[in-house]
Amino acid sequence: MPWKRLLVITPILIALLYMAKGAYTIIKWQAYIWFPSYISSQLNHREEVSDKQKHVIFIMVDHYEPGKGEQGVRINESWLEKFRLTADKHFDSFGNRFRYTWFYPYEHRNEEVLRSLSEMAFKGYGEVELHWHHPPATSTEFPKMLDEALQWFRKYGAFVPCEANPAVHFAFIHGNWALDNSQPRCGVNNELQILLDHGCYADFTFSTIGTPSQPRKINSIYYVFDTPDPKSYDTGIDAEVGKRFDGQLMIFEGPIAFEFKSMGLEFGAVESYAIPTPKRINCWIDANIHVKGRPEWVFIKVYSHGVQSSNAILDRHFDLMLQSLEEICKRRLISLHYMSTREGYNVVKAAEEGKEGNPENYRDYRVSKPCNMVRMYR
Repeated sequence: MPWKRLLVITPILIALLYMAKGAYTIIKWQAYIWFPSYISSQLNHREEVSDKQKHVIFIMVDHYEPGKGEQGVRINESWLEKFRLTADKHFDSFGNRFRYTWFYPYEHRNEEVLRSLSEMAFKGYGEVELHWHHPPATSTEFPKMLDEALQWFRKYGAFVPCEANPAVHFAFIHGNWALDNSQPRCGVNNELQILLDHGCYADFTFSTIGTPSQPRKINSIYYVFDTPDPKSYDTGIDAEVGKRFDGQLMIFEGPIAFEFKSMGLEFGAVESYAIPTPKRINCWIDANIHVKGRPEWVFIKVYSHGVQSSNAILDRHFDLMLQSLEEICKRRLISLHYMSTREGYNVVKAAEEGKEGNPENYRDYRVSKPCNMVRMYR
């Protein structure tokens, strides 16, 4: 009977379409780079504790690009004014106001914008770090270029503590996702070592799914050893309690997940095309990114292009994201900490050295507050 044949064929067709959608997602987003690692992590034993024992360290980074000239100044002023209205409404489990990390692009070099961001740092709204779509360069040219960039930021108190003979410390996000010549827009095969030698404490570029820059290693905080070849960060050694890696660059990743039910992807973006939802927030927590041996400290690093996605950041979605995060943590009995990239890095270093308990105690553990958090720059 035709209807009996249809009953047999229909579920087969549905299964084939379901599999085809999954294959399309994997190919379109180049998920084949990291998908084997993801499957392996789901099948193997995961180091984890109960929610009641967890402390979530929430870090939000912004590829912050308001633009050059007077127009950039106006966009920045408007953006920051609206940002403050939301930030002032949200506090973590320990009374800390929400804080942000602005990765400001050196190629913009808008002094009025940097001065405003330094003022935001002084008032406790966040910190300023280095973003850069630098032009293709050689290994000889790039250190000189980086010296100039760091010197410019230092004029407004970024990257250095207020002390005698201060050492430079900064976090980095590579423009165009091209870290370590993983795409030809970079050109510098030993970029990781150059960054480390100039005081970079960690890279926060990833995730970069949909690009060849995305490493195979995911949902990790790990250290890399630079090689003469591009994309040396493709693998590395996990941060772990009892081990110190002061001579290598830290890669601090955001969450990645494959949603088998919908055949969709989670990659830690807060954008106009990736609106945060309670489901996504739970996924970020459950990605379980932590220092090996300290699973009670869970790190969530999400990213945005705040100006380009201003509707996601400044409209109700940003406010709702923080409200949902706070409610979810409260419901799940998780302690929530709003931190900058520097503070998150310090907590990682504290975990490596065997510290435990409340991560609030380690916000300034290794890298001190930069000058622009201590005094006003005008």
